[in-house]
Amino acid sequence: MSIVKYKNQSGVTYAYEQTSVYDPEKKQSRPKRKYLGRVDPETGEIISTEGRKGRPPKAKDAVDEPLDGKGFRALYEGALKELSKSRLKAETLMQENKKLADQVRHLSSLLISIQDQIREAFPKD
Repeated sequence: MSIVKYKNQSGVTYAYEQTSVYDPEKKQSRPKRKYLGRVDPETGEIISTEGRKGRPPKAKDAVDEPLDGKGFRALYEGALKELSKSRLKAETLMQENKKLADQVRHLSSLLISIQDQIREAFPKD
């Protein structure tokens, strides 16, 4: 099972739960989708549209809440925290990479000066 998001022409994003169902006649799997609701563009949270237009409200499925009991908002915030940690780590690694590149340039210039001194001390002629 996975959650798939589709954006229509008016810019509204809808969320569906998609599962694959095997069709033995055609010997292929077919996607089966269940409508979950709209996706809030600011928070990324799925807003259920159940009960609108006179429809009776359905029982809440396990799809609305993950198995660990956290809401999608909490998962979204956790993912944002992980992203900020990753960005900070990447920035630290880039700074370290810059320092190492400076050291390599410095050592390279030292090697060149040593080579020049050796050539002066021991000319090939």
